[in-house]
Amino acid sequence: MKKAIFLGFNALGDTLCTTPVIRAFKAANPDTFIVYLVQNATFCRVLEGNPDIDLVLYNETMYIYGLTKFDQQWLMSLPLDLKETTNLYRFDLRLYCTSMDVFQEHISVGFSKLLGIPINSTRPVVVVNAEEQRQARSFVSKPYVVFSMHSIANPERTDGQGHVKDWPWENWLCLAKQIRSWGDFDVIAVGSEKDAQILTPLMRNLYGLPIKVVAALLQNAACVVTLENGLAHLAAAVDAPTVQIYSDIVPLGWAKPADASCWKVFYGDPQKMSCQEVGAAVKEIAERRAL
Repeated sequence: MKKAIFLGFNALGDTLCTTPVIRAFKAANPDTFIVYLVQNATFCRVLEGNPDIDLVLYNETMYIYGLTKFDQQWLMSLPLDLKETTNLYRFDLRLYCTSMDVFQEHISVGFSKLLGIPINSTRPVVVVNAEEQRQARSFVSKPYVVFSMHSIANPERTDGQGHVKDWPWENWLCLAKQIRSWGDFDVIAVGSEKDAQILTPLMRNLYGLPIKVVAALLQNAACVVTLENGLAHLAAAVDAPTVQIYSDIVPLGWAKPADASCWKVFYGDPQKMSCQEVGAAVKEIAERRAL
């Protein structure tokens, strides 16, 4: 049996952006057994159920920026039979993203070029099953908007006013108040259990949920409002109606897959994006969703 082993060294967003490459690889090599080896992190469970991956292995030695020691001995320690015909691929953008021109391309395109596997879509692949949908429904009883207010790769601003991708807390509160004024709408904030939370009656905090339950919540939302982060890529994977507050520190080409059906991007300095303009876009998308 031919076997292909993919090594993933990425956070949530980049992990999702590897899935179009694996999809293309599987389509071109349908008889190859695909193993995806990733770090033992909760967000990597987003790969489970992927129809293009035959086996997901979780490894304690791997870290978000690569192995502390990558060598043949470590490779041979994996629970894999490497005597068969095996190809090894490494998803690590640091090996490819070496110039500003390359940096402008969508992350999935970068991974595809790194591995020499052409892709025809940048939309991530995520499968949400019926049980995960049922679990997500247990948290909601009426139409809702999801807020994703955090980003891991988020350097400090040069003016000392927080971080470059952040939209001010007061704007999130203003937007939540607007949404509540529309009628019977709920506002749900999601993220990691380590993320800072706003304690307010204007929104419900559902931090630390299983990643695929979060995917189901995004998929069924009236609208998702998000920064440039991993959950934005997850929203793209389930084709959730989305408004993205997108800092121009990141190339606009990364903003969304070309085949997203309902996506609005505000691109520039988030500090200059008003609650009113973002709120108008959210209301338009939520109303379209209700039709």
